[in-house]
Amino acid sequence: MSSHQAGPKNILILGASRGIGLGLVQKSLSAYPSATVYATIRSSKTASGLQSLADQNPERLVVLEADVTNEKSVAELRDRIARRTSSLDQVIYNAGVLIGWAAVTKVGLEALKQSIEVNVYGAYTAATTFSPFVERSDYPNRVFVLLGSSFGSITTAKENFDFHNAAFGTEGVNNTAVYDISKTAEARLAIEFDLELRPRGVPFLLAHPGLPKTDMNALGTISVDTSTDGLVNVIGAYSADRKERFLDYSGEEVPW
Repeated sequence: MSSHQAGPKNILILGASRGIGLGLVQKSLSAYPSATVYATIRSSKTASGLQSLADQNPERLVVLEADVTNEKSVAELRDRIARRTSSLDQVIYNAGVLIGWAAVTKVGLEALKQSIEVNVYGAYTAATTFSPFVERSDYPNRVFVLLGSSFGSITTAKENFDFHNAAFGTEGVNNTAVYDISKTAEARLAIEFDLELRPRGVPFLLAHPGLPKTDMNALGTISVDTSTDGLVNVIGAYSADRKERFLDYSGEEVPW
C-alpha cells in the first residue's frame, strides 16, 4: 500500500468493530501516520480487536460507541467528536447488516425493515450529521464514502441473480435479496447527497469492497487485507473533480 504523506488529519469510520471496518482502521492508521482516526462500534463488548488496536495507538485512535440507527446516539457521537475537532477529512460509513437469508418471496417484511434501517436509514443519518464536518475541512481530497455493493446495481441485477444461484447451489432465487435491495437504495441515497453537496466541496463516493471473506460473507473471494488496502488507496486518491461516483477497491468503475 502506498503511503499518503500529506494525507487527511481526521478520519471517521462508522462501523469498525470487525471485518472491513476494522481493516479500514488498521490501513488508515498505517497509511496516514499523522491522522487521528475516530472509529465507532455499537458495543465495546464485541470489539476486542479494535480495543487492542486502540491500546497500541492511544494518541491516534479514538474508539466511540454509537448506534447508527438511533438519532439521539448519533447526535451524541457528533457532540463528542465536535469537542475534539470541527472538521473531518474523510467520513466512511461502513455499518451494515445482512439479514434474512432467504428468497425475496419468503424472507418476510421484518428482514427488509432491519436491512433498510441500518444500510439506508443509518447511512442517511450519518450523512446529514457529518457532512457539515467534511464541508469545513480544508483537505483537498475531502470525501464522504458510503460502503456500497455491486449487488445493489440495477444494471447488473440479472447477472447478480445468476451469480448467487451458482455460488450457493440454488435455482431461481436470490437468498441475499433484501440486502441487495437495501444497497440499491443506499446507492440512490449517495447520488442525491452528491448532487446537492458536491458543488459545496463534499463529494459522495460509493465504494464497493469486492467480496472479502468476513463473518458476514464466508464465501468471499478476496481477503479483508486486499479489500481494505485497495479501499484506502481509492478513497485517498478521490477528488471532487472525478466523474466516477461508484468505484470498487481496485479503482474500477462499478455500474449503478
